[in-house]
This record gives sequence, structure tokens and C-alpha cells, in this order.
Amino acid sequence: MRGTNVHDVRLGKQTVFLSNAMSEQIVVVGSYNFAFFFKGRSLPAKGESILGDVFYEGHGGKGSNQAVCAAGLGGNVRFIGCVGDDVYGQGAKKLYEQVGVQTEHLFVESSSHTGVGAILIDQNGDNMISVVPGSNQLLSTAHIDRAESVIASSRILASQLEGPLDTYLYALQTAKKHGVTTLLDPAPAVPLSEEFYAYTDWITPNETEAEILTGVNVSTLDNAVKAGKILCERGVGAAIMKLGERGCIHVTAETEQYYPAYPVSMVDATGAGDAFAAGFMVALASGKTPEEALKIANVVGALSVTKIGVVNAFPTQEEIERIIS
Repeated sequence: MRGTNVHDVRLGKQTVFLSNAMSEQIVVVGSYNFAFFFKGRSLPAKGESILGDVFYEGHGGKGSNQAVCAAGLGGNVRFIGCVGDDVYGQGAKKLYEQVGVQTEHLFVESSSHTGVGAILIDQNGDNMISVVPGSNQLLSTAHIDRAESVIASSRILASQLEGPLDTYLYALQTAKKHGVTTLLDPAPAVPLSEEFYAYTDWITPNETEAEILTGVNVSTLDNAVKAGKILCERGVGAAIMKLGERGCIHVTAETEQYYPAYPVSMVDATGAGDAFAAGFMVALASGKTPEEALKIANVVGALSVTKIGVVNAFPTQEEIERIIS
């Protein structure tokens, strides 16, 4: 961190989570995938086969993860997405019913299978992920139109890029038409049109995604700020540069603030970015300032890496409140 002029904001005991606030509605537009996890000592190189130590399976998909984690943190959450008419799609609906995610706009498309993914994890918690999106690719602008009244009544709409880009852009445009705050988690990262940036209030790239979007290697905090400024110049309201164990930086056209990571022992980093987004959204929807919301998001993201898995590793509202207060 030496050599940077980024303002350092640390977690303060004065921060309060959601005990005295009711979350306004959050809409997540995104993907659901059923995931197969393989954990071993190392990740395979190209053409290499290795033996793993642990296998398990569970729910995944960036949009679904964010919705589920947000609901677990007390958020009032609705999910817009597509699943197949199969056992994995049925499992998705059961999951949402259990955690309190509203499913009136979970669309079942029988012409394709539910999305699936394979996640390889090494002994340090680092991972490699491959996804076959299946029915996620069928999410259309017509689905967004059917959910427009729900979007219009929301505080925040969150989107990712695991599916048709034109649909996600249309969702952002629909939200902005109704004055709804928009959050874009640009994963998996691809070059985006200027329209995406124009309709995005908050963008949350990690290090790899930031470099794909801007061409800037964010190996230093100064470079992370530089990449964030580029995104702001393209039209986003603010960029949250997620830097893993280094924390995150909140960048606007005029300012930048650094938030150190909450220190934990990493077991499995899968889903950490989704947990971060969920914590940030719920805090904002509950009336927290961006500074308070980012402190909370850092803790939610950090705690999610302390267990193997994704959904089962998401921290609860009670766990977060114990740490922050």
C-alpha cells in the first residue's frame, strides 16, 4: 500500500448492520447453475489429470448466489432467471423457498437443461470454474417485460453477465427508466458497449475483470484507482474495485477510498464476490451509506471464504452483526 494516495477507511465499531432497518426490495437478474465441486492439493495444468481429495455438489450461479446470500442477510429479494424442467430446476425453486427468495419470476424453460458448473479448488482455496449455462441463455427481454412492475417497485436491481448480454442490458435500462439504482457485477467479463456503463450506477469488477474491461493491470492500488477512473469516464456512477485479500477501493470521478480486507483464513474463495455484492446491496437497501455498505460487504465477502462450498458458506445476518457491532 506504500506509494498510494488512496484514502484508507477501516472497519469501525460504530457501524451497525440491519437490526433497526427494513430492507427495501432488491431484484437480482441472473443465472442459476447446479455446481459440482472437486477439491485437491493443486489445480490441473493444461492436459493434466490429477486426483482430488473431496467431492460435493450444491447450488450456484452468480445471480442465484447473490439473491440467496442477500435473503440470508435479511434482504427482501426477488430473483429473475430461467431454469430447466429437470431435477436441478426443481432444486433451485426449493432452495429459494427455504431462504425466502421470491420466485414468481423464476421461469421454467423445458427446451433446455438447467445450467451446470464444475468448480476445481486447490489446498489454498483458489479455484477454476467451467459453466455450461443451459437455460440461462434463454432469459430474454420478454421475461424482463413480464417482471417490469417488480423492477419498478424496487430499490436496487443487480445484474451479472452469465447469460444473454442484451437481456442484462435491457434489465438495467428498465430499472433506470423507473429510477431504480443499478449494480453490475461484470462476470464473466467481456468487452461491454457504452450503453452498459451509461445505465450502471455501481460496477464491481475483481482484478481479472478490471483488466479485461480497461486494459489496466490492477496489481497496485494506484492502478486499481486508474482502472476505476476509466470506468467512471465511460459513464458508471461509481466503481468498486474488488482486490481479494487486499480489500476494495471505492472510486468515483472525483474521489477514491480504500477499504482493507477483513482478515480471515481462506478455505474456499468460491462465491466470495457474490457474497460481497449481497452484503453491499442489502446494506444500501436498508438505508446505509455507501461507506457503511462497503465495510459490511468486506466482512460478508471475507467470512464466505472460511468454509468449503458456496450457499452453505454464506454468513448470516447474526454472524455479521456480531463482528461489526
